[in-house]
Order: sequence, then structure tokens, then C-alpha cells
Amino acid sequence: MALESRDGGPFADRMVFSRIGSLSSPPANGVHDRATVRVRNTGSTPLKITGLPITGPWTLDSGQSFPATIAPGSSLDVRLRFVAQSGKFHSGSVGVAVDGQTASGQSIQLAGLWQSESENNREPYLEDIVQTAFGFKTVFAPSKDNNASDGINQKGRVTPQGDEVIAPYWQRADAGKPVTVQQLAAYHTQGDAAKLRWFTKGASDSNTVLIQKGVDAQSVLPRRDGSEELAVVSFTPSAQTFGFKVDSENSDPTLNDQTKDRNNKCQDPCGQHVRFFKAKDPSGNVMPDTYLLIMDYSGINYDYNDNIYLISNLKPAPILINVGLAGNGAKITDPAGNVWVSDRDRNGYALFTPTTAKDEPAGGPNPGLDILKTDFDDLYRSYRGNVGNVPQAQRQISFNLPLENGPHTLKLHFADLAHTEIGKRIFDVTVEGQKVLPNLDIVKDAGGGNTALIKTVNTNVTGGLLTLNLSASVDYPSIAGIEILR
Repeated sequence: MALESRDGGPFADRMVFSRIGSLSSPPANGVHDRATVRVRNTGSTPLKITGLPITGPWTLDSGQSFPATIAPGSSLDVRLRFVAQSGKFHSGSVGVAVDGQTASGQSIQLAGLWQSESENNREPYLEDIVQTAFGFKTVFAPSKDNNASDGINQKGRVTPQGDEVIAPYWQRADAGKPVTVQQLAAYHTQGDAAKLRWFTKGASDSNTVLIQKGVDAQSVLPRRDGSEELAVVSFTPSAQTFGFKVDSENSDPTLNDQTKDRNNKCQDPCGQHVRFFKAKDPSGNVMPDTYLLIMDYSGINYDYNDNIYLISNLKPAPILINVGLAGNGAKITDPAGNVWVSDRDRNGYALFTPTTAKDEPAGGPNPGLDILKTDFDDLYRSYRGNVGNVPQAQRQISFNLPLENGPHTLKLHFADLAHTEIGKRIFDVTVEGQKVLPNLDIVKDAGGGNTALIKTVNTNVTGGLLTLNLSASVDYPSIAGIEILR
């Protein structure tokens, strides 16, 4: 025989439930307090089931009686009901009994979340939902003051924690397959139907992926709007690089309203209302190309349990920064269709210090300037490095980019638009404290002025921040683009 979960959750040997209030007078919410187990007869003779042994606050739903006989090749579906009326989290198991004996090796874990009332600060924390109930080993953040939701609360600041990946935009890991999304939980305003969408990087399109049923706004495994089926869907984005949006909140923090973040004393950069974490299964293994999307509606409490999704066939898109291009949402597109964004975002935040470093050239990029050795002239027509009339030792510029820890490959883009002779501009490039390009002379290495030069650097990020420093010994440093490969 084989015992199977028909719950629809991410792990076959685990069923997750939720419910609110008492059994006698529950609220009108939709909750996931019932689910089905299937007993399958894989043998060649009839199988007599004498019961389903259950531990924990679960019962068989009405209408099922034992003993029951299952014909060869057939199955029996049995509904379980979560009946807890107190306590925050419950665990248990369900097995199969044959002739009064519990069958070994046939058991499914049960997990249940209970809350005394809908909303009103009674919702389970992010860790309760993802780790305790569903069993993921993903690490979000250290807890503080014995309150599991506090550790992840950075007031919307863009800074990686735990297994987080800093990725405003994404691509399909396997371009020949769709992206699959399952909403694991919704804990926001009861009655609201949260909408997950994707959008093309650099465009204003909005493409609906999944809408959660409004009545299930306080539940694990909510249903899809207009259906009794769970909120699970596959989609194929038409764009190579795309972002996600949950209602008004974007995966690109620069697109989000940051007013409440700043009012809550967020330290720039802000707007991180949609976050992504590597999904780790109950054994602690990283699930390939699979991520947890968690989000919080701006400025409410930053507990990131409002909507939780499991998304597969994803990989983080490269981070592409056009250095020196004026901000306010300015962007350019390379010949392959990739969108590069400015190093000063639409909210005025600069990725560099000193923030007074000039956009160059002074009159703006010359659209007719021919940059040699590239078919992407637009990138090299702007640059940054002039930090004003300061002593030579102070002629340096730094970039501090929020990024998850670990190995990364950088492609640094240069072109000297001011000099055509060797020795007129010399500077060191340091990444993560290591001098990787000493005495760089763009004209010398590129073979002339107005000529593209790309230097590839491998580094290991620590502290959740990629640090890049350019320090000149002759004239000023200069850099046109930063590319972080994922």
C-alpha cells in the first residue's frame, strides 16, 4: 500500500492546515482546515483498512467509516479536519492500520496553525508559517527580543539577511520551461484578493499571474480567485528579464513608494517590500532554481507575512548599472535587449560616494560619439569619477551595492573620453578590500581614447555589501558601467 498526501503543499510527506477561532462559532473566513489523504492499494489482492491512526488535533471528517476494503489498483480518499481551538502551532501524524496493526513506513506529518481571531495582531509570524508549519529550512534573519518577526524588520532597507538574494529582476533558469508559482500563505486584510503580476524590466506592462481568493486572506494554501483550486499556476513570461509585483509593491525597490520607510527611519537604500530567499527543503538542501517570495505592504509592520509564494524555474538576472547616467529613472538598452539603469535612482539615492561626484560628460552624453571596440556605444558615452577640485589623494569614488554574500563575477566597463595619450589618467581599482586592477590606464589597456575596455573580476562578497573603490594617482578615476553576473 501507499499513503499519499492530496493536500497540494510543496512536500509530499507533510500536510499543512490553518484555522481561526472556535469550532462552534468560527469567523466567515476561508481557511485551509480540511485536506485529503489517499490510501492506494498497489498489490494484487484486496486490502482491508481498519483505520487511520492520527496524533494531534485532527479528526476524520464526517462520512468516513472503517473498516474499508480497497480493491487491487484502487484507492480510498479520506478527509482530515484540523480541530485545534487553542495554541499557536500543532504537529501530528496520520498513518494506516491494516487488521489493527499500524503499517510501518506509511506516515504523513501534520502541521497546523491556529489563531484566536482574524487579523488584529493574531496572525502567525513569517517563521511560524514557512519554517515551523511548512518545514522549510530557509533562514530569514536572527530573531530579536524573542519575537520572531523582528529580525527581518529593517524598515524597508535594502540589505540581505539570512538566505536572501538581492534580485530586483529575474530570468527563467530553463528558458524552455514555464515558471511555476504556488501561494503558500496570505495574511493580510481579510476580504482582499492579492494579485501577483510580472512586468518587463524597463517597461510599464503589467501581466497577471495569480489572484488569491479574497475570503482566504488569512490562511495557508489559499485558493485561486474564482475557483476552489489552490492558488497554483504556471506562466511563461514573454520578456527575457522581468520583475514581480504584488498589488502595488514591486520587486525593484526603486519603483516603490518609500515615504513610510523614511518616516520609519529607514537608512538608504529603501523600498525593499518584496524579498526573495533561497528555498531550502526540510533536510536543509537548497531546492534548485526555487525561491520564496515574501512581501509586506509598505510601512505597516514589515513582518513580511502578507503574501508568501514559492516560485520555481527562476534565476536572478544580472545587475546592470550605467555609471554616470543622470537618474530619475533614466535607462538604456543594450543590443541584446538588456536594460541598464542609472547609478542614481529615481528616488535620488546614489549608489556612490561622494554623492557630489559629477555626471560626465558635463553637457550630457554625446549621442553621435563613436565608441570603438563595442556595439553598445550608449554605455560608454557617460561615466563618473570627477569628485571636484580636491587634492590628488582624495580623488577617489566608491560604490556600495547591497548584494548577498558569496562568490560573484564583475565586469567593469571603461572608456576614456577625455584623454587619448597614455599616462594622463591612472587609478587603482579595489573590490572588497582587494586591489584587483592596480595602476589602470584606460587608454593604454584599451588601445586609445573613446575605446571600450572591459575588465572581469572575481570576488567574494561579505557583509551583504559589494564594495568597489577607484582611487586615482593621476587625474580622476573613471568608470562607465558595472555588471554583476548571477
